[in-house]
Amino acid sequence: MKRDYAILFAIFILVLFLRLVFASQTPYFSDDSAYYNLRHTEYITENHQPMIFDELSYGGRYVIDSHIFNFLLAGFNSFLPDFAAFKVLPEIFFALMIFIVYAIAKRLTENTTAPLLAALISGFIPIFMANTVNTLSVYSIVLPLIFYQVYCLMNIETHRGRFVILSFLLPIIHPFTAILAISFVLYAILLSIESIKMKKAASEAVIFSVLLVVLLGFIVYKKAFLDFGLYAVLQNVPSALYSSYFQGINIFSLIYNIGIIPLILGAVGIIFGIAWEKSDSAFLLSGLVLADFLLLFLRLINFTTGMIFLGLLLSILSAISIAKAIAYIKLTKFSRFRNSIFAAFIALIVLLLGIPSYTGTSKAIKNTVSSDEIAALQWLRDNSEADSTVLGNINEGNLIEYFAKRKTVADNIFMFAPDRYDDVKLMLTTESLVKTTQLMHKYGVDYVLMSRSTKDMYKMEDLKYANTECFNEEFSREKAKVYRLVC
Repeated sequence: MKRDYAILFAIFILVLFLRLVFASQTPYFSDDSAYYNLRHTEYITENHQPMIFDELSYGGRYVIDSHIFNFLLAGFNSFLPDFAAFKVLPEIFFALMIFIVYAIAKRLTENTTAPLLAALISGFIPIFMANTVNTLSVYSIVLPLIFYQVYCLMNIETHRGRFVILSFLLPIIHPFTAILAISFVLYAILLSIESIKMKKAASEAVIFSVLLVVLLGFIVYKKAFLDFGLYAVLQNVPSALYSSYFQGINIFSLIYNIGIIPLILGAVGIIFGIAWEKSDSAFLLSGLVLADFLLLFLRLINFTTGMIFLGLLLSILSAISIAKAIAYIKLTKFSRFRNSIFAAFIALIVLLLGIPSYTGTSKAIKNTVSSDEIAALQWLRDNSEADSTVLGNINEGNLIEYFAKRKTVADNIFMFAPDRYDDVKLMLTTESLVKTTQLMHKYGVDYVLMSRSTKDMYKMEDLKYANTECFNEEFSREKAKVYRLVC
């Protein structure tokens, strides 16, 4: 047992080390949304209360957020330096998934090796690594807590109190946790189909959790539901962006984003778990997989988040397949080659998961905001009027608000925000000076940020109207320019 824990801790250290190596390659974050959390955390630190109305986002709008994650970061930042609180801690939280995956996988199997391999696989899911390393994301606490609540339900007799606490906490932290309520309902349906009676303690916990998710969801996000109805689950994403935010799924996207190892072993694990063993825990995890597939198919959750969640679930379920394979090998003449087979499997993990994870994460770090773009934002902060508005693409709105401290036309926080995506695109890409100036006057634009991000997004070299009499180039670097509207 001590040997298993030593190996598990070594896997955790390996995953955390690699995540920190990538995160320390740049002083900035890899996603624009990190600066939303950073700005709101700093606001809480300075004012001891959350920001209810954001004067900079979209030129001013209400914020719908419980800010629990920001309060947590502010608490850590009160005794930790910025790098530790904002860079290191999120990587630790994400890496802690290793222990939770191991615990759930061990509950599924009686094998000691399979949970360790499942934990190793979970640490190198390509989409998980590429989209969570070097981010300041609420999912760094949401994902571990969701899976820990699943573990608590599996052990409800001994973890009842923790399950109740998480049932109150999770719906308040983030709306994605509503997937648990759907999963628990599907779990109950699957058991009913197989004529398996759910344990009384588990059934009470499921009913309690589902009701609480619905109740707290409507309380915390009541303004969103009152304004948008059930369409609030779509987060008011602009119609032009809907297909990219809520993508459909196919076998190629599953292989590319999750990896063929967890995909095959996880699918086989589901078959073994619910068709042959009829394991209660396997039915629970299958309910989670089914809920995730359903929401992805209906395009009700963000594609990246749904794929990350699915990858972690399949990693856990792969423990069943691995345990069966180990048991089978022991009964055959191949048992004397166990060490060689084990080494070959580790090599496959490195080849089919480790390399894609490295490639995807390296690309994400490479595309992180550059020092030239930060310099342009700092120039705006120091040289533009305090009430001026800056136009940039929607994926750098939070950057502008954080570094330049100026109003934006739009950012990627869409709830309670007007749909300006098409107008932003038109202002940045059109060749018509008349259309551009009309829209800029409509939104009160004073400056235009032409960044590498905008060039890559719209496949352009510069503003088409950059050299006209209406725009002055105020700041210029290789990867960023600032233009001022003068007419």
